[in-house]
Amino acid sequence: MKVPDNMIFAIFKEQDARIRERILDRGLEISTGKKYMRISEDVWATYNILNLKEDISRLSQHSKNRLFADMNMSFVDSVLGNIEDILKSLYTKGIQAKNSTNTPDQLKAISEFFSDSLNLILSKANEKLGNNYIFSGTKLDTEPFDENFNYRGSDESFKVWIAEKQLTDVFLPGSEVFNINSVISSSTYSSYQDTLSSLGFTGSGTITITYNANTYNVNYTDADTLEDIVNRINNNTNGEVKAFVTENPDGTYSIRITGTDIKGSLTVTDSTGGTFGSFDQESIFTVINRVKEKMGNGYYPDDSDIFVMQRSYDHIALKRSEVGSRLASVRSEETAQINKDLSLRKQKSDIEDADLSESVTEYTRYRLAYEALMRIINDQKEMTILKYI
Repeated sequence: MKVPDNMIFAIFKEQDARIRERILDRGLEISTGKKYMRISEDVWATYNILNLKEDISRLSQHSKNRLFADMNMSFVDSVLGNIEDILKSLYTKGIQAKNSTNTPDQLKAISEFFSDSLNLILSKANEKLGNNYIFSGTKLDTEPFDENFNYRGSDESFKVWIAEKQLTDVFLPGSEVFNINSVISSSTYSSYQDTLSSLGFTGSGTITITYNANTYNVNYTDADTLEDIVNRINNNTNGEVKAFVTENPDGTYSIRITGTDIKGSLTVTDSTGGTFGSFDQESIFTVINRVKEKMGNGYYPDDSDIFVMQRSYDHIALKRSEVGSRLASVRSEETAQINKDLSLRKQKSDIEDADLSESVTEYTRYRLAYEALMRIINDQKEMTILKYI
């Protein structure tokens, strides 16, 4: 029985549209390498792809932060290394200057060396990398120290995220890097051996020392001399605090108090409002400047000067080791980030990318199917779709 022409045309039209659509889809897969062209094709796959893209973007930002941290912390480490070398040289010169056989001219020459070195340390403390000052904490565009060694930066370090749960310091606050746990009394006295009454001490007094979590109250009411007060401090702080009578650049005397542990946090006050007044925080700059001025005025460095110079060197060495530890941690994250990036991109590719060999095979199969359809129609009607249009 002869098949009606309109039925043949309907069947052909349906099959033609279906096969052409599949040929077009496989052709797009081959040309773009993508499995999905529109979000409506597979909503769940698209949702997963968007999440993976977000993860990849976040990982990319962490990788950029890691590179930023690596570059800047490497520079900070280098600068601290330079300062460490300078302080080591100054410590050696300080010990030489302490020898009482040095002439005034020799002391003056060493003083000039200290002055040049101090200027160099100050310039290192004000170093920039790009537009950022490396020792200003979060105030990246503020020069940390002025010519009088006053700190103008932030007391908080500048941090960046290098992983989901890993935040690392990049730029450190200069107050943390260059201050040491040593204080010196702002009041000065003409002698360390004369009686306190002759030095102007009146009434009672108590020095309160807070070192880490411990607080010590040292009463100096019935003390005889400055040396006596220093001995009381040393004998009543369980070896955690070390006190000195130190000579000032003008020949007067003050009390200097330091922590025995380089990491210790130290605060000292004259809690009864006594004669000592305030105790000023010392920094690496003020320590070097003080020794420089003493020698320039013909005075020798004393034991406390040598002690805080050693403390300054040890403090910078400690800060450098901390930076080195953070830098090692930052660099160790590189391999993990590379592996995670490869994993995320593979997951995205598995969902999103077409299997080209399979797409080519299917494309060929659909083309053959289309040709077979045309032959069937031709066998039936000895004509092509063109004659129906």
